[in-house]
Amino acid sequence: MLDNEKFYLSAYKRYGISAKGLNWNSKESQEKRFEIITSLLAKDLKNSSVLDVGCGFGDILTFWQMKNNLPKNYTGIDPVEKFVKTASKRFKKLKSVSFLHKSIFDKELPKATYSIASGSLNILNEFDTWLFLENMLQLSTKGIVFNILKGDKKSENFNYKTEDEMIDFFEKKGLEIVIVNDYLPNDMTIKALK
Repeated sequence: MLDNEKFYLSAYKRYGISAKGLNWNSKESQEKRFEIITSLLAKDLKNSSVLDVGCGFGDILTFWQMKNNLPKNYTGIDPVEKFVKTASKRFKKLKSVSFLHKSIFDKELPKATYSIASGSLNILNEFDTWLFLENMLQLSTKGIVFNILKGDKKSENFNYKTEDEMIDFFEKKGLEIVIVNDYLPNDMTIKALK
């Protein structure tokens, strides 16, 4: 699998503070994923605290600001320090927002009503994928919402999962799930409620 920091910093050096600077194909595909995450949080968002795992530049906050739909509290974590510093500067005026230079695999992370992740699972290996989701669940009081590449492809660089793998993982935990898979090719968004 790819080295997380190298993967993201190489795109950042090439494209700067943009969707492509986070290795998204386009701003439109990034925002489509944000739209699906937001729809799955629905009316609960404004009354919830959110932990954004792999927050990048905090772009989902910009999306929520445009929709006048900010959560009660937001904490973004990212293992790339440059991204955390950039996001902190971008949103320093928002009092209910904070960013931490942390990974989902670190200890002592803040808890939230919901943990979300957009694009954060795309280059993980098999073991880290399931550990990532376990940790998200532990940090959330109500549930998690995340997107992941959909399919049964075996790739040296990218992490694909099938709907059946996701259903099996969450059903074994007795969790209710919703899968949305009709918005972009090879992508799915999952909401798992406790």
